[in-house]
Amino acid sequence: MLECLHHVHSLNPDLVHIQYPTVGFATNLGPQAVSLLTNCVATIHEASGAHILRKLALFPFSFRARHVIFPNSFERRFAVRWAPWVARRSSVIAIPSNIGAAVRQRQRSLSEIVHFGLIMPKKGLEEVIKLGALIRESGLPLQIRIIGTVRAEHARYFASLRSGCSDLPIVWDNGLNKEQVEDRLAASAVAYLPYPDGASERRATLKAALINGVAVVTTRGPQTPPDLEACVCFVGTPEEALVAASNLLKSPEERGRLTSKGVQYAGQYTWARIAEQHSTIYDEILVGRDGRRVLPVKKAEPRPSSLQL
Repeated sequence: MLECLHHVHSLNPDLVHIQYPTVGFATNLGPQAVSLLTNCVATIHEASGAHILRKLALFPFSFRARHVIFPNSFERRFAVRWAPWVARRSSVIAIPSNIGAAVRQRQRSLSEIVHFGLIMPKKGLEEVIKLGALIRESGLPLQIRIIGTVRAEHARYFASLRSGCSDLPIVWDNGLNKEQVEDRLAASAVAYLPYPDGASERRATLKAALINGVAVVTTRGPQTPPDLEACVCFVGTPEEALVAASNLLKSPEERGRLTSKGVQYAGQYTWARIAEQHSTIYDEILVGRDGRRVLPVKKAEPRPSSLQL
C-alpha cells in the first residue's frame, strides 16, 4: 500500500483515475488509500453483485473521491442506497467495447449461431453447450461457433468444457485478435449471449455483436434497460433460444429489424463519446481546482486494440 502511494505521489499527477475492481489489484487496498489521499476519480464497475467484503471495501471511494462513475444506472442506484452522500458527485458512463465494426462486409452464415465472450465460469457457457445438445437432438443443420479468450487460471475449466461437448456441433475460435473477431462477427447472422444476470449496458460483448449487425438472442435481468427491448430477442431457456435463433435465421426481415435497432443502440457507446464524457468530468474538477482545462478529446491517443470481453 505504501509503495503504491509513493509511486503515485512521485508522478505528481493533477488527477488520478482508478478503475475498480481490476485483476491486478487483487485484494490489495492500495487503490482505496490512493482515493483517500489524492485528487481522485473512481470508476466502480461492480457493487451490487460483489461479496460483502468487497462491498465494504468500496466505502473508501465514496468518502474522498471527487467523482464516482458507475457503468449503469442500476449499479449507481445500488451504491447510493449504501452511501447516500455519493449521489451528488456520481454519474453513469457506460462501458464501450474494444471490438468495433468490421472494416469490410462479409457474407453472413445462415447455418451458424455465434457466441462471444470470456471462457470462464458464470458466463453462460453451460447454456450455450445445452443449445448445442438441442441442435444435435433436433437434427437441424446448424452449428455453434464460440469466440473467446481463455485466461491461464481458467484453462482447466475450458479443457473440461471442451472435452464434455466434443460430440456436439460446436466450433471453438480462441485467442483471435481484434480484427479477426470483428471479421467473425461480421460473418455471423445470429448470436446467442445468455448472460446470467441479463443483458445490460455493462456488456461490451453485446455491444460488439450489435455494432457488427448481428441479431442477438439473449436473456433479460434486473439490470436490462428498457431501450434494449427493440434491439434484441429475449429468451429464458436454451429451448426458447433454439426456436428464436431458427426463426431469425429463416427471416431476413426480422433480422433486419433487430440489427437496424441494434446498430443504432451500440452507436451510443463509441470510444469518442465515452472519452468526451470523462473529459467533461475532469474539466469540472480541474477547473474548479486551479483553472486548468483538459486537452480536447480530439487530441487523445487512439483507442487500444486489445481484446476486452
